[in-house]
Amino acid sequence: MAVHGGNVEEIGRKYNINHKDIIDFSANINPLGLNKKVKDSMISALNLVERYPDITYYNLKHTICSYEGIDLLNIFIGNGAAEVIFNIVRALKPKKVLLPAPTFSEYEEAVRSIDGEVKYYSLKEENEFRIDDNFIKDIDEEIDLIFICNPNNPTGVLTEKKFVEKVLKKAEKFGTKVVLDESFLDFVEEKFKYSSIELIKNYNNLIIVKSLTKFFAMPGIRIGYGISSNEAIIESINKVSIPWAVNIVAAEGVCTGVKEKEYINKTIKYVEEQKNWLYKELNKLDFIKVFKPSVNFIMFKTLKNINLKETLLQKGILIRSCGNYEGLSENFYRVAVRTAKENEKLISVMKTVSFDK
Repeated sequence: MAVHGGNVEEIGRKYNINHKDIIDFSANINPLGLNKKVKDSMISALNLVERYPDITYYNLKHTICSYEGIDLLNIFIGNGAAEVIFNIVRALKPKKVLLPAPTFSEYEEAVRSIDGEVKYYSLKEENEFRIDDNFIKDIDEEIDLIFICNPNNPTGVLTEKKFVEKVLKKAEKFGTKVVLDESFLDFVEEKFKYSSIELIKNYNNLIIVKSLTKFFAMPGIRIGYGISSNEAIIESINKVSIPWAVNIVAAEGVCTGVKEKEYINKTIKYVEEQKNWLYKELNKLDFIKVFKPSVNFIMFKTLKNINLKETLLQKGILIRSCGNYEGLSENFYRVAVRTAKENEKLISVMKTVSFDK
């Protein structure tokens, strides 16, 4: 079972702490919280739960397609981005998959679930964990599927669209499919510079994965979707997908959320401001090395031997330990960008961290 952030109730039980007293920096959720109109629409949707959702999810798909600027035939949905990832793998049944490392652990979990083989391409700390042209050299006739997370989780590194296109061209020669996870890209102010959704028109080996629940602060209501121009791929994925995977409450929330332009713009601006402030303040701490962020989370490395997660937990702050990521040691951590008050609390507490001499 993969280890994830946001498990405050489990942490509370383990350490005998009231989970309501924990400030959760381990999950990368919109710090502005749930939009009121979205919440109201989900509450109103409770009046509809006595009937099944529309099994075709026409309204939901139509709304998302308008938001993304794609055709209705190009979308498939699932109960969170994680289910979408698993459905892709179960449908395509890849024997060997190429993954950059470190990256989101759910890709490997999905591949292992069908007994597939994983080939890692190690991202280098000295290169700021950026993916480079050497990755493309690893694409050959043995690779059936490639996952790229953009921006990457947990490193926060953005991948240029022109690089993605080079990967797609090389993969196309061997019939290799490419899954590009853009779940955090909505937090990027100029996401159009990095999103590869428009490339689906030219590459039928491309599949985009998205999640809106992080941006709209409703991860407890699971919904995700995939985008592709390849009808055969979508048909295969739909065959392995569970009927009625998305509930009415989630569907109504998303349909309302993507229309909330003021909330969307406010979120992007707020996250950008707080990200820059938090990055600057973290850089002032001499016991960590901070990696430049692009979205609503920041990865850093402790330069001294300390279990920082447990140290901060004693002060009621939960951060994400990255030691379980392939390619990272126990010295690596990730923190979410939260509200100004919470970010100030994190910095204040980290300034008090002491080390044994």
